Amino acid sequence: MNLSAIDWAIVAAAILFVRWVSWSSGSLMRGVADFLSANRTAGRYLLTISGEMANFGVISLVAGWQAFTTAGFPTLWWGLMSSPLPIIFALTGWVFYRLRETRSLTVGQFFEVRYSRKFRIFAGLLCWFSGILNFGIFPAIAARFLIYFCGLPDVFTVAGLRIATYPALMIADLGLALFFVNSGGQISIMITECAQGILAALAYLVIAVVTLIRIPWSHTISALQTAPAGASMLNPFHTGQVKDFNVWYYLISIVVMVYGSQTWLGAQGFMTSARNPHEQRMGSLIGVWRQAPLKLMTLVLPLAAFTVLHDAHYAAQAAGVNGVLSHIGNKAIQNEMMVPVTLAHFLPAGIKGLLVMVVVFLSFTCHDTYMHSWGSIFVQDVVMPLRNKPMAPGEHVRWLRWSIFFVAFFAFCFSMVYTETDKIYFFQIITGTIWIGGAGSVMIGGLYTRFGTTAGAFAALIVGAVFGVGGLIVPVLWQAHYSAPFPINGQWQGLISIVLAVALYAIVSLATGGARRPFNLERMLHRGAYTIDPREHETKSVVLSRWRELLGMGHEFSKGDRGLAIAYAVWTFGWWATFLVVCALHFLWNAVPDSFWPTFWHVYLLILVTQSAPAIVWFTLGGLKDMTAALKLLKTVARDPLDDGYVRREAQAITSSAGPNTP
Repeated sequence: MNLSAIDWAIVAAAILFVRWVSWSSGSLMRGVADFLSANRTAGRYLLTISGEMANFGVISLVAGWQAFTTAGFPTLWWGLMSSPLPIIFALTGWVFYRLRETRSLTVGQFFEVRYSRKFRIFAGLLCWFSGILNFGIFPAIAARFLIYFCGLPDVFTVAGLRIATYPALMIADLGLALFFVNSGGQISIMITECAQGILAALAYLVIAVVTLIRIPWSHTISALQTAPAGASMLNPFHTGQVKDFNVWYYLISIVVMVYGSQTWLGAQGFMTSARNPHEQRMGSLIGVWRQAPLKLMTLVLPLAAFTVLHDAHYAAQAAGVNGVLSHIGNKAIQNEMMVPVTLAHFLPAGIKGLLVMVVVFLSFTCHDTYMHSWGSIFVQDVVMPLRNKPMAPGEHVRWLRWSIFFVAFFAFCFSMVYTETDKIYFFQIITGTIWIGGAGSVMIGGLYTRFGTTAGAFAALIVGAVFGVGGLIVPVLWQAHYSAPFPINGQWQGLISIVLAVALYAIVSLATGGARRPFNLERMLHRGAYTIDPREHETKSVVLSRWRELLGMGHEFSKGDRGLAIAYAVWTFGWWATFLVVCALHFLWNAVPDSFWPTFWHVYLLILVTQSAPAIVWFTLGGLKDMTAALKLLKTVARDPLDDGYVRREAQAITSSAGPNTP
């Protein structure tokens, strides 16, 4: 084994701590709204910390490492193209603000109110199928990481019984995640993930700093410069031979980010858990500061692994790594495990334990969130509409728990039988396209247009699903027939499905009378005469200065909120300006030499280190404050038994004037 006693002690203490936090918060779950959305009690820091943990699993870690070891620092450079999008989304409330205004417990509930019950069922099934298929390899990636990093044997013996390590680890992982989610639903998920996130952030920084100290920057540059011509790991303008993660990958990603905002529902509970829309917005806005320690670690570790494998100073460690990798028959899995195996041969005791703790945390937090989301979607958006009547609260929660258990069971079975053949990101893109391909049109059209109809929504989802399923099947058939890879990768297939879905949504909606009988958006969004809580809505006033209006900062922004928003804007647009200036210098005057990039990326890393320390202190204090406030509120808040996501007759009256939008 690769871990010492101190490493195992760190891991054991971390698991016991998380179980205690989950157990202590689970008793506050007293209704369906608690289980699904923590009764909408989360503040910005609780949302940000737990949301980051929920959305970034071990699979995200390994997939990012695959991209970096393939294309290097240029992946970060081209990613800067989209850097303004999060601040634009956060300050304008793009999609999420209006979705929160609908007061829907799930996106499916919004679909029923906006379109029809039949559409909600169809969308729920499609989203659920896409989601559990996408989630199907999550446990496999986490289990393999632990096996190869920790040096665990393929088989171990208990009481004379030989047990395979791979399925045993997945059972333990999914079993503990089930314990967390079933003990208190979204309440336990948010509280435990916030606690784990606070500990993990400190571990991120310690791991990254120790790794940077152990590998001189000169060794790193020497290793990166071994890349072939046209595939530079440093200069983004010399990457013409990079196939998978080139500039086109990131250009298409911008389209997907705008189009698919809030449509991927793997962390759906967090989309409806905020105390109000403003807290949801602020949680999105401050996330850039919270991400610094995680971003630092996820960059430094694959950088160190690449250096060990390609610099002569680490020939002995590289030989050991290659020896382990040579015993992995599947090339895709060999590529996935390259960084974990390398780190196992390089990191010191104690740091290995911290990394395993981080991996365990990322596994628990992502898996329980995804199981909660996909299990809830099936019950809320398929079972309940088919029953055509609400459930009693106790029965409702039992249905949710059994549905969540099935998601875990499916993921275990899928991980046992599925053989990976490509990089993780492309599997995620293809399986996600089954849903996102059409869902973006349905979400944006439903929240921002009055002409969208149920027929248009069906058309958009169907074309997206066809392209998603086709993206799984056609490349396999093409490879079998032509003995060559399919010429269009998953990213391009996703873009084609988006274009077709947008066109069909608009054309079919207009053809079925959407323009003649517009939908009542004010009623669905609880605005104007339909307002439920006036504090949730921005009050327009001539007193607002023009620049604040442009930034989307209304009276709900305190002075501190405005300061954060301005700081975020300056930081974000500063990086974007850097991107634009350097691109202009290169493309207009060819004035950016190769010697510029080692210094640029070194400064980039140092900025992340400097940013991480104060961010940890800030979010630790904010997270503890929000956790305390949420727990206190949950002890006293009145539960509404009708707040269960079921669209009753009075809610369905919203669509009565929409004509073509009704069943």
